[in-house]
Order: sequence, then structure tokens, then C-alpha cells
Amino acid sequence: MTITGEDQEVRGQVLLLAAAPQRSRRRLLDPEPGAIAMANVPVRGLLPHWRGPADLVQLLDPAEPQAVLARLRSAAAVRGPLLLYICGQLTRDHRQHLVHLALARTTETTIRCTALPWAWIARELADRRPATTTVILDLVADPSCLPMCDADLALPAHVARWGAVAPPIKRGPRQAPAYTRALSELLRNTPDRQHLAHLHPLAAGQARLERGTVLLTPAEPVAVELPRPRPAAAAPTAPPAPSGEPVDDPRPAIARALRAGHHHTAAELAAHWEHAVLRSQGRATPSMGDVLEVQATVATAAGGGARAADRWLATCEHRLQWTSPRQETVRLAARNALACWQALEDGEPHLGELGRRLAIVLRTVGAQHPAGAVEARLAELQETVVYSPPPGWNR
Repeated sequence: MTITGEDQEVRGQVLLLAAAPQRSRRRLLDPEPGAIAMANVPVRGLLPHWRGPADLVQLLDPAEPQAVLARLRSAAAVRGPLLLYICGQLTRDHRQHLVHLALARTTETTIRCTALPWAWIARELADRRPATTTVILDLVADPSCLPMCDADLALPAHVARWGAVAPPIKRGPRQAPAYTRALSELLRNTPDRQHLAHLHPLAAGQARLERGTVLLTPAEPVAVELPRPRPAAAAPTAPPAPSGEPVDDPRPAIARALRAGHHHTAAELAAHWEHAVLRSQGRATPSMGDVLEVQATVATAAGGGARAADRWLATCEHRLQWTSPRQETVRLAARNALACWQALEDGEPHLGELGRRLAIVLRTVGAQHPAGAVEARLAELQETVVYSPPPGWNR
């Protein structure tokens, strides 16, 4: 009997690639812990909407570009969903100035022969069906790649690309894949297997990335890096305050600032938006929920744990005035607030007040078990922490 392509079992695949030069002076990070952390995430968490069989393949410290290319080609040929994770070190060749992924034998003079051109990765993924391919990157760019920009790591438009590219640190131990550690923890522990659009800024914030890190998002950043406008189903249940002049939506500009790592600029744009909405519509309006959500996203990306938890809580508390606790926008804000609060150290001055607000919010949205865990942690604190926001917190 002849077995046709239609008769073959459709399988998904997770390919984990960790690569860096073996020579100690050129090795800027240790990528293997990143691949190991991702391998510890259940495949169902990495391919959340796939219910068929799936394979997990690890490629650690490969030395030959052609061998990596063959593995990429094999992965790209799978008919099911594909998640490609790459943790490694980027470099440019001196002749064409093209970005490469450094491999085990790569040296400064052998880049064109021993490193993997980024263009090869893009080429192998070009024929994948839309909405079937996700790429997660945790990379360090060596000095030859600086300044690094989003376009240097371009992939086909139908590939969802997430991640972070950090600059090299000048002194100290090799860099660790901090973004991967945070993301893998969220993938393992966050309920309901949230989309990467929500987990990516949380992971970036919790990882406390190096200054100058470039955050990577898919080709349509406004739709995924910042919260989308509410759908019609989430319309307010009470009439909003009378509107004045229409307010321009700054989310595209904020998204560009976040992608470039300009967190202060993004925060200023969000603050200006808040002032414009206050002047035009007042605080008691559903539009303020969008402002608070964007402020929370910016604070999370900037690594401000207490500030981010406060803004996610404010988002949830505000939206509960206008919509059902069962609405996904409310539940998402509550889950993100929980993730930010859990990352706070016990010595955080605002831990107690944030925790009490969080427990109330979680019980309101029906998350009884997480609320109990929050209350248990609060009970273990030796003294009550009084919440007194520093100047500028509510800006």
C-alpha cells in the first residue's frame, strides 16, 4: 500500500537551539540553561492550541552551520505547528555585514564559514503556513552587531517572533538567559496558557534586562505588544462621562518606543495620554481602563515590579466598574497583577497593601485558590506594610 502525504500523521514540533562560541573570550553567554528551561515546559504549554502529537528536539552547542540548517529544514517541513527557540550570540561578518548566529567553532575571522546566517533561518521558514510558526529568541549581540535594530532579525510576516536581544556586558560573568528563565516560569505556572502577547511583556519586566535590550515582537506590534481596544462585547454597562475633543490614540508610538527599549519615553507618552483622557472624559470612563492597561504594560516592560503590580490592579479595579468580572480583559489584568506581585521580594515596602488589593480582586473574578495563596503569604509577613506610593506613582 502506498502511503500518501495525506495519510501520514500530522505532528507538531518544538526545536530548541542553544549556540555560542566555545572560545572563552568570545563566549558572551551560556545558552544551554535557556534550552533546558524551555525543555522543562510541557509541550502543551509551548504549543497551547495543538492537541495532536508533537516532538521536542534539542540542539545544544552545534558546530556546523550545515548541520543546523538541515535540522531547521526538517523542522520547517512538519505539517503541524512549529515553535523554534533560539538562545545564542549574534555577530556580523566583516565583508557583507550580515547578522549570523555564532556556533561552537565561530571565531572573529571565520564567521562566514562557521556561523549560521540569519537569512538562512528566514528562508527556511518562508514556506510555512500562516499562523503555524512561532519563534522565541533570547540573544546577546556582540559589539560587531551594535547598534542592533528590530529589522536585523527580520522573519517572514506570517511568523510570530518574540524575544529579547541584549547588548554585551563589559565586565563580569557570562550573561545568563534571563528572559528565557522568566518566560519559561510564566509558561509553566500561569493559568489558562496565556498568549505570548501577554506573557512577553511580563517576562521582559521580571527578567530585569540589561539597559539597551531590544524587545522583539511580531510584524504587527500595535496589535500584540500593547492591549487591543475592547471588543463590542465588552462595552460599558453604564453611560460614560460626556466626551470633549477626541483623544488621539498614542499606542502605536508607545509600541515603537518599547520595541526600541525606550521605556522612559513610553511612560511619558502614556502619562500624556492619561492627562488627555482626564481633560476630555474624566477618570470615571471606560477609556481610562485602556490608559491604565497601557501604563501597566509599560511598567512591566521597564522592570518596575511594584509599579507594574499597582497598574495591573488599577486596571482591573477600574474595569470592574464597567463590565463583568468574567470578561477576559478583567481576568487578564488580574492574572498579570498576580504574576507581578509574586515576583516581588518580601522586603518590598508596598507588598502588603498590594497583596490585600490583589486578594480582593482575585476573589471578585472568581480566582479563589490564587487569592488564598496571596492571603497565606501575607499572613506570613512579620509586620504590616503600609502602602504609601512615592511621588509620581499615579502619573
